[in-house]
Amino acid sequence: MRLRVTGPPQRLDRFLVAHWPPPIGRRRLAVLLARGEVRVNGRPARKATLVRAGDEIAVLLPAEPEPPSVADPRVRLVHRGARFVAVDKPPGLPTTAGPTPGPSVAAALLARFPEMAVIEGPRAAGLAHRLDTGTSGLLVAARSAEAHAALRAAFREKAVIKDYLAIVLGRLRAPRTVSHPLRRHPRSQRRMILARAEAPGSWPAVTSVAPLRTAPALTLVHLRMRTGVTHQLRVHLAALGHPVLGDARYGGADAAGAEPEWHYLHAAVLRADVAGLPPRLAAPFPRHWRALCERLGWEPLARGLPELD
Repeated sequence: MRLRVTGPPQRLDRFLVAHWPPPIGRRRLAVLLARGEVRVNGRPARKATLVRAGDEIAVLLPAEPEPPSVADPRVRLVHRGARFVAVDKPPGLPTTAGPTPGPSVAAALLARFPEMAVIEGPRAAGLAHRLDTGTSGLLVAARSAEAHAALRAAFREKAVIKDYLAIVLGRLRAPRTVSHPLRRHPRSQRRMILARAEAPGSWPAVTSVAPLRTAPALTLVHLRMRTGVTHQLRVHLAALGHPVLGDARYGGADAAGAEPEWHYLHAAVLRADVAGLPPRLAAPFPRHWRALCERLGWEPLARGLPELD
């Protein structure tokens, strides 16, 4: 793909995000830049390269294998509209397709909505955000490039509010707010750690935590994400001394659960002021939590979703 730059000078990454047809996500763009597959006037370029009117940008798009489109009954539809769909993701299922064929939310979406294959590529299938493989709950996908761009803009502008439920170790007695930046672990790109404020490569992260039900060794909490950093909730809860039950990565052996592929974290509610999207979307209370909730005496919660406002 080739683009000719017009307008005032600006950073390469910002120009591409604004002019790529259809819009490209920053994650995919970062991968292309790192591989040297974005060139300005014939030379590999970095994201901060300044481009000017008349410059030619060439993007070498590698062939992307399309994941199998397989209807998956585990991925339940929560909302279906002309611009967006929302699903309830089960635990243990990846959000997007990996490098090898296999089940994912994206593959399940493509089976029902094949038009999503052109939005962010078939591996993403129009999804505007992600959930960790072990996390269950609400995911929203767009049915057109224009709708996808509108929802991504709402995420960037912090106009989307996301509420989660979690069962954590220990007894949390009072609401807390964790405001601590995060960065990637220097030796593991799949792990996040706490960072010093304004440290290079760090992202600000703020999480509100409130207890809903308690037991001698566990607490059901309501979480509100005020920022959207990878593994934010899991790292912040571990920093409080209350890691998510089942999250051995951040909670160690004490947090490890009986199910190695999932943990007790659930995306419950999403609010966004975007045309074509209901102002409030909710995923049902996670069915795979009910046996534990009943054993702990949290009977009302086993029958429905608690109010999070």
